[in-house]
Amino acid sequence: MKNILLRITLSILLVNILAACDRPEPAAQEPGNQPEAPVEAAQDAPVEEVAESEDGKEALPGDGQIAWFDGTVEEAFARARADDVPMFLYWGAVWCPPCVEIRNTVFKSPQFIAQARLFLPVYLDGDTERAQTWGDTFDAKVYPTMIVFNPAGQEITRLHAGIDISAYNTVLELSLDRMKPTSELVRMGMADPASLGDADLRQLAYYSWYDGKALPEDTPPELFLRLSEAAADRDPEASARLYLQYLSMRTTSDETDERPDVGRLSALLDGPSEVFASWDYLITPESLLPAIDDSRAAVDALKARWAGVMKNSRHHADLSTKNQLYGWRPWLVFHFEGDEERSRPLPDDVREAILDDVEEAAKSVAGTHSRQSVINTASNLLRLAGLADEARFLLQTEIGKSKTPYYFIGSLASLEEAEGNDAIALDWHQKAYETAEGPATRIRWWARYVPALTRLAPGSAETIEEVAMYPFDESQGMSEIFSGANFRNLERAAESLGEWAAEYHPDESVLADFDAAVAALCEAQAEGSVERGNCSSL
Repeated sequence: MKNILLRITLSILLVNILAACDRPEPAAQEPGNQPEAPVEAAQDAPVEEVAESEDGKEALPGDGQIAWFDGTVEEAFARARADDVPMFLYWGAVWCPPCVEIRNTVFKSPQFIAQARLFLPVYLDGDTERAQTWGDTFDAKVYPTMIVFNPAGQEITRLHAGIDISAYNTVLELSLDRMKPTSELVRMGMADPASLGDADLRQLAYYSWYDGKALPEDTPPELFLRLSEAAADRDPEASARLYLQYLSMRTTSDETDERPDVGRLSALLDGPSEVFASWDYLITPESLLPAIDDSRAAVDALKARWAGVMKNSRHHADLSTKNQLYGWRPWLVFHFEGDEERSRPLPDDVREAILDDVEEAAKSVAGTHSRQSVINTASNLLRLAGLADEARFLLQTEIGKSKTPYYFIGSLASLEEAEGNDAIALDWHQKAYETAEGPATRIRWWARYVPALTRLAPGSAETIEEVAMYPFDESQGMSEIFSGANFRNLERAAESLGEWAAEYHPDESVLADFDAAVAALCEAQAEGSVERGNCSSL
């Protein structure tokens, strides 16, 4: 059960705040076989087009009020060093829902725009030249990744993509004021948590631990318990986040010593400010609850309170539309616990309330840039609630409106496959791959299409062999195949191809062309380079 729950977390939460942008989600139905519209999807409201510059490319975020550096990343580091100013790096993609939200909330907030005058802002789109190589350098594995560097080029902190706007600005301000690397704060905390100041604890509380590099290997979860205790009387919100990071690490650790009871987590739910500050943690109870050890009655009572607090707080004005929708997650996770098929019926009032929330959310972002993120969240919520038909309708409606429809097409493919509609799923996988734009983006969706082919149409050897060769087609502008996310996607596809060949064609060299292409490109990589090492591992 634990593994099942964690998979659900990764497929939904990561779409929400990180790895959503590392894989597409849900799926669609054939024309003429759609359910009656369950929600109003604001069909008559056109989606606002993203502004374009004179050369036709997407305009930089911030409505022209942020002076993004015009040059290479190397040149940016040199400029920051020469001007003795910190650097803010934003690594994202135009199709990524959390990126779209960041661009149109954080980067448009007056406080961020004002702060941007204090640092050198650098925007690196994942499809631009050398972006994936830099992704390896920064160990950036998810979109968006936001890093603050000091003038010397040392990483200070990483900003978490799931926190609210005010927290972004506060943490950024702290980083700019003090320029203390988070890794240094970790060392100080490991030696003596009491030595950390209030600002130190807040910087640690809002650091992006899921993709950051500030923790030494084998750091014990108890570090965060001690940090939480150090912050308890000084900053209850930071204390709450640090405690939840402790539980998150305990969930995935091999430690067998005594686990905490429900007391601290239950007390956290009593504080509205702590709940809202920790919303990004609390919407995924399956990543925290396994760390708790208490009586069945105590855990059940905690679940009921948890679900109730989040559900009843979901319409708070301080929450984004996306996070308001995710206020349903704990209730749904607990309701369907042990029910992988999601066959347990929803109470009528819950079902109607969810549909009402989705309808209102869709209306509220009609014609806005935030729509990509909100519709993605709404479809995830509907699927989590077992409302596949409603999710299908919402996604199909959205395809005609989005500037990056391949994201939602990929989501439809996932939905149809989960529903057992393999032929429809494969068709959507193909459409997502064919419509994706940008070299790194194309490889990303190619790496989803290839495993889909080997899973759903293993007898189509000719098609599989043909599609497998796509990354090596120079006419497609592919580059940096052995770098960053490109390599991880190539690795994923190669693994599925190898398993398919071993099972269905053990005595044939069906992947001879693919293997030869990999070998030829590998030989072209510089000796001792990361790229040479990556390709050799294939």
